[in-house]
Amino acid sequence: MRILVTGSAGFIGFHLARRLLGDGHLVHGLDGMTPFYDVSLKQARNDLLLAYPGFADHRTMLEDTDALAKVFADGPFDIILHLAAQAGVRYSLE
Repeated sequence: MRILVTGSAGFIGFHLARRLLGDGHLVHGLDGMTPFYDVSLKQARNDLLLAYPGFADHRTMLEDTDALAKVFADGPFDIILHLAAQAGVRYSLE
């Protein structure tokens, strides 16, 4: 299956994407790589996912509608697993 995982560089998103890739699925990971958490940790997770031939990396924010349109222009996804979130309530208001 062709699956989109938002928040793919986060803790849960990374482990889910890696499991799906290990099961033979094609995974498109979408993450904004925001600096609220350590970006080098997110990058390290993303690098592990990039080692799988079935992984496609999309670095963008969900509110960037033009970038999202490009992600969806490649064809339909069988499943979208939405795990992206803005950590911190106060920060999310900005």
